Amino acid sequence: MKTKRLWIWSLIFGVMASLLVYGFVFMNLTTPASSEQSEPTEEELAAAAQEEEERLADEAFNREKVNPIVEIEDGKRAISLKVAQSEEGVSGYIEPRSQVDIIAYSTDFESEELEDSETTEGSGEVEEMEFLTAEVILQNVKVLASGKSADTDNEALSYETVTVEVTPEEGVMLSLAAKDQDGFYFMLRHEEDDDVLEDTLRQTRQVVKGER
Repeated sequence: MKTKRLWIWSLIFGVMASLLVYGFVFMNLTTPASSEQSEPTEEELAAAAQEEEERLADEAFNREKVNPIVEIEDGKRAISLKVAQSEEGVSGYIEPRSQVDIIAYSTDFESEELEDSETTEGSGEVEEMEFLTAEVILQNVKVLASGKSADTDNEALSYETVTVEVTPEEGVMLSLAAKDQDGFYFMLRHEEDDDVLEDTLRQTRQVVKGER
């Protein structure tokens, strides 16, 4: 009789122990799986997208520039001007932190009625005259870079553009002059020369036919 009771209690305890072990194992298997299958919230998606956008922006900002630009002074702007020919850009001697004067030149045409040599009155014939004007439009301007950002040292010596530091007002004037004028010349200054002439420097001459 005692043996039968011991067998029954052993069976009961064995079943209970099996249930406890099964429950423990089942909880460990299902809990991580359910957390892995949960979908991210809108806030988590937005945060991930913002983080990726900032990462891409940092990479673009920190990209390596072979030919870097000088730091722009607070309140100033940078503008690039085309150098069509080597002599216009001081034959490659302009470099970052140089000080230059900028000359703009333009061509104008005027019509004049010719006089009759006998009557000193108008002959009805019209002569078109061409005038070339050169004017210093900015003085003592700091150069921020010569050439493009991707230029090597040797390529930067054969620059086709010069980037200068200007005020916003000067930048607007230069952009307009670049459209209206025939081009720019640069005059290189001594590094210690910061004098600015108050009088406008302008020269105009008539162009003889067949000459420039």
